[in-house]
Amino acid sequence: MTQTRPAVRTLVLMFTAVFVGGAVGSVLREVFAAQIPGAPILTATFGINIVACFILGWLYSIRHRVHAHVVHLGAVGFCGGLSTFSSFVAELERLASSHLWVAVSAAGLETTLGLGAAILGEVVGRRRNGPKASE
Repeated sequence: MTQTRPAVRTLVLMFTAVFVGGAVGSVLREVFAAQIPGAPILTATFGINIVACFILGWLYSIRHRVHAHVVHLGAVGFCGGLSTFSSFVAELERLASSHLWVAVSAAGLETTLGLGAAILGEVVGRRRNGPKASE
């Protein structure tokens, strides 16, 4: 019975971290999306998605140095709420309604730059934080 209590507490803390991070990320996405006009070839959440990818890469690089709940709060919660796939797809559909090639180009560009931002975030995190003593 004593093993169950720590497991339940850990699970509750994990879900709480995801919930809080997701709420903050979602609100920030809406605030920033309302301030940033969409470009003809980009989605309105383009910049937000790139920033979220960078943060994800950085969090990935420090995941062994921080508590798992920090990763749940930041990666799953905050970045998940900040860069939602549903907004991305809805904006691609809006672009595709006028020109399909614009939507395809935007999807390719945003995906490629998002991966690049995640890689850059990981590189920055590794360089800034240095290797772990056990690495």
